Amino acid sequence: MKNKEELLIKQAKEGYTVCYIDQCPLHNQCLRWLVGQHVPHTASTYRCVNPHFEGVATVDCPMYRNDQKVRFAKGMTKTFTDEMPRRVEPAVRQGIIGLTNRTYYFEYRNGSRLIPPALQEDIRNLFRTNGWTDEVE
Repeated sequence: MKNKEELLIKQAKEGYTVCYIDQCPLHNQCLRWLVGQHVPHTASTYRCVNPHFEGVATVDCPMYRNDQKVRFAKGMTKTFTDEMPRRVEPAVRQGIIGLTNRTYYFEYRNGSRLIPPALQEDIRNLFRTNGWTDEVE
């Protein structure tokens, strides 16, 4: 638990936008509200959600950020294996470029841009669509 609190305090100090709307139905699962509970009392100013902004403090709050941990992948240099048929790699590469763009593909591949979970699943689906049945890491 201490590590989670340290992370929340670090985010609060780095200027993460926080929220203090206790009446919000999502506040118990909202990262902005949780970080707001750890803003140091020594901070004279900080970024905060405008409580008058349209849709704030509703079940469809545009400022809501889920507090669940998400696992991003880093790099794809070991994704393409020697056992893979030659046609799979170019098809998957073109599919990823089609989903994102060429620059992002190379940034995802070399690890300078993290791969979000939704895109990870899309990449797995590209492998399956192109005939690769083994697990993709």
